[in-house]
Amino acid sequence: MCVCAYKRRHYPLNINHLSHIHREENPLFLDFILTRCDVCELVVPICYLMYVSRKDASQVGLIHICTFILLKLSGERSFGISLNRPFKTKLPCDLPLFSGSHADLVSITLHKIMVNGSQRLVPLYSCFLTVVCNFSPYWRSMSLVASVKLVNLFELFSSPKFLYSSERAYQNLKLLIEVFNNIIQYQYNGNQHLVYAIVRRKDSFETLVNLTLSIAINQCNTAFPDSTMKNTETEDRAAEVAAISMQDVDETGVPVTETATTTDKDSLKKSIGRFVPTEEWMVELKSTLPLETVSRLLQHLVPVVDDMCQRKNGVVDEKEILEVFKDITMVGLLPVPHAIVIRKYQPNQYTSIWFTAFMWGVIFLRSQKPPIFDGECIELFNVSNDE
Repeated sequence: MCVCAYKRRHYPLNINHLSHIHREENPLFLDFILTRCDVCELVVPICYLMYVSRKDASQVGLIHICTFILLKLSGERSFGISLNRPFKTKLPCDLPLFSGSHADLVSITLHKIMVNGSQRLVPLYSCFLTVVCNFSPYWRSMSLVASVKLVNLFELFSSPKFLYSSERAYQNLKLLIEVFNNIIQYQYNGNQHLVYAIVRRKDSFETLVNLTLSIAINQCNTAFPDSTMKNTETEDRAAEVAAISMQDVDETGVPVTETATTTDKDSLKKSIGRFVPTEEWMVELKSTLPLETVSRLLQHLVPVVDDMCQRKNGVVDEKEILEVFKDITMVGLLPVPHAIVIRKYQPNQYTSIWFTAFMWGVIFLRSQKPPIFDGECIELFNVSNDE
């Protein structure tokens, strides 16, 4: 963390004094962006900057800023609706080709960062998935590429290497399952690509549903045969700060108290050394992961696909299956739709200090020509938290 400090008394820099800059003191500006402007014109350059900077360790701060902007915007219903606008811009990067909306652009970009980005961005994974989760109830038609990549993420985060990397690693899995639930329950029509991608990977979902303690322990021991520590204190602290920066609310902005435990500070403390599943952990995992909606979907659609394959000797065109899915109604077969929960960015002292330090670092480093600041009166130093 880079902080500018003045040596002389007549050039004081008080971080506490400046932290008010980052509080929500101009709500009309956010409303202006969402209602008077084309917010997609802001989303495109943000995604581009995040995509091309994902491997550059010197650009981690930039990706943090972009992430919190997306997190702030995604807390608004109108943002999720706006992302349904078709994306037709050709960006100067190796972004996977797809035919879809700006919602597809955001999800594909965040997927790429998680599977092919700097390790220093790992603490932001929960923020990335929260952004997608926030706008997923309004995602009318997911592209084939985005569908496959989101299900790939599910397989990645449910794999033993990730699931048993720490006691709370399943929180990322929980957010992904919520994305699937939101789309299945609120936007089933028009999202056959995602439904088919889930059906094709049914084994991954069934493995998680049928997970037992003995299986978990065996998988954990196989994935982590040694007793080395999997998470550093720095990563733990960063993940903790990211979590307490969000508040669960419904569509009207009313806090959702029953989900408050997901951001409880104490629940985010990770074990020291290698994590080993316990009976208590298994009970908490089963009660936390909302798998009922996906399970019922698979119970109804897998036999349909199997029957089609049997009637046509295993030669079934994907388009035929998608057409069948369009005609199938899930009314009465799925659980009662859950209330839409949106996790809004919640200002706190940690992010306030980070934003202040980052802002002043950028101001100083970009103000050398002409020298707005007297270099002899300023020094840059690292701030470390040993707690």
